[in-house]
Amino acid sequence: MINPDASVFARMLVASIEQRIMLEKALGKVKVDPGWDLPDPGEESA
Repeated sequence: MINPDASVFARMLVASIEQRIMLEKALGKVKVDPGWDLPDPGEESA
């Protein structure tokens, strides 16, 4: 849940992150930040 005052910023932030993910995927250059606690894109999920 976010504060209604921050909703516009949050939507723009999510949209920019989605665009970056799509661009990296299209270019084949997916970056992984070790601090994110996300699965490695090269590994299959169990």
